[in-house]
Amino acid sequence: MNKTNQFDLPTLPHAQAAERSRMSDDQSLIKARYCRSILKVAAISTEQEARILLNGLATEQVTTNTSPAMAEAERAALTAIRDLAGYQHGRSVPQSSSEWMRAARAIQLWLNVHDQ
Repeated sequence: MNKTNQFDLPTLPHAQAAERSRMSDDQSLIKARYCRSILKVAAISTEQEARILLNGLATEQVTTNTSPAMAEAERAALTAIRDLAGYQHGRSVPQSSSEWMRAARAIQLWLNVHDQ
């Protein structure tokens, strides 16, 4: 028989939800670092290689059960990456383009959310 008292029970689900959110935020952070790394590699790759790398990132899905701030930052970054991949489809997009800079900034903001 479980020996928790009646006062502990209402806080247990909240504690579990907070732990799940923290773990999901950590997973999202790993994904943000991965996206930043791939974007850096794409920047020094050939046009075809960059297109393949960006198209791969464009298939990423939002991490579930993250905190609201992390979810918003991740969603914005993945949208910017998808926009960059779509814009680059069939043409060269220099690293200095507004689309490229927007994706890089969105990823950095995503990383910053975790550090707050």
